[in-house]
Amino acid sequence: MNKKPVIQVFALGGTIAMTPASGAGVVPSLTATDLVAAVPGLADMADVRAETLMQKGSANLEFSLIAGLCARAMASDADGIVVTQGTDSMEETAFLASLLWTGDKPLVFTGAMRTPNQPGADGPANLMDAVRVAMQAPAGVYLVMNNDVHDPWRVSKEHTSSVAAFWSKGGPLAQVVEGTVRWQRQPERRAVIAAGDAGPGHFAPVALLSACLDDDGRLFDGLKSAGYKALVIEAFGAGHLSERWADKAEALAVHMPVVFASRARDGMVFENTYGYRGAEIDLIRRGLVPSGGLSGRKARILLSLLAGNTNHDWRQVFTAAAKSV
Repeated sequence: MNKKPVIQVFALGGTIAMTPASGAGVVPSLTATDLVAAVPGLADMADVRAETLMQKGSANLEFSLIAGLCARAMASDADGIVVTQGTDSMEETAFLASLLWTGDKPLVFTGAMRTPNQPGADGPANLMDAVRVAMQAPAGVYLVMNNDVHDPWRVSKEHTSSVAAFWSKGGPLAQVVEGTVRWQRQPERRAVIAAGDAGPGHFAPVALLSACLDDDGRLFDGLKSAGYKALVIEAFGAGHLSERWADKAEALAVHMPVVFASRARDGMVFENTYGYRGAEIDLIRRGLVPSGGLSGRKARILLSLLAGNTNHDWRQVFTAAAKSV
C-alpha cells in the first residue's frame, strides 16, 4: 500500500475559523483540528497534522511571525505545509513568505471568504485544494482560493466579499480541477533573503503613502522624526506625483530609501517616457527608485526586509526583484 503524504496545517485564525460569538458578529474560534475535521475525505488523501498557532483576524499578523513560521516550516519533515489565515492580509503574508522561502517543499496559504456557519461556506473546499497543491506542486510558495493557484508576487485581493476575491496579473498559475493541479504557467522561485536573516528586529519600519488629488504632502514632514527608515509612495498612473509631492520625496530620499509604485492594480511603473516635473524620469533623477511591477504594499514589505538587513545592497536587490514581476 502506498504511503500517504504528510501535510502540516498551521492555523492562524481568520474567517475560515470564525463562528458566532455571544455578542455581535463572528470571531476566530475554530482550531486547526476543527478545520481539518470539517473537510470530507481529507484524511483518506493525506496524513494531515494540525496545529493552531494563533486565532486572530489577519490584520493582527506581523512580519516576525511569518518569518518564524517559514523557518519552522522549512525544518518540518512534512511533505508540504498549508497555512490557514484571514484573507485581508493574505496577499502580503504569502508575498513575505515567498521572499524568505528556500525550502524543498510547497508552502500554501489559504482561507475563506465565508464563515463556516454561512450557506456555501468555502473554507473546506479551499483547504482541500490547498492540501492538493501542497501534495502536487513544486517547492515554492502559493496562495490558493476558489480553485485558483496564485503566485504571491502577482496576486491581490480585489473584492470585499466574493469567493472570487483574489485576482492575479496575467491570471493564476494553475487551477485545481477534479483533484489535479492543472498548470497554466510554470511557478518561479524568487527567494530574496534567507529566513535566518529575517528574525525579530530585521524588519525596518517603512511608511506607505498613496498620492491623491490636491494633497499638500504634509504627511511627509513627520516621517523621519517618527522613526521610519524608508518610504513607498503609491503614485498616480505609471509613476507620477504632483510637484509638491516630488519636492518632498526628493528631500526625504537624501535620508532614506524612497520607492515609487503605482495606484493602479496592473502594469509596470514607467522609467523613460514622461519628462515633466513629478513624472518618472524626474523622480528617478531626484533619487527615487521605481517598483517595477510590484504593488505599493508588496514593495513596502520587500523594502522593509532589505532596509533592515545590512548584508544586502538594498537598491540592487530591490531593483532586480521588482523587474522580475
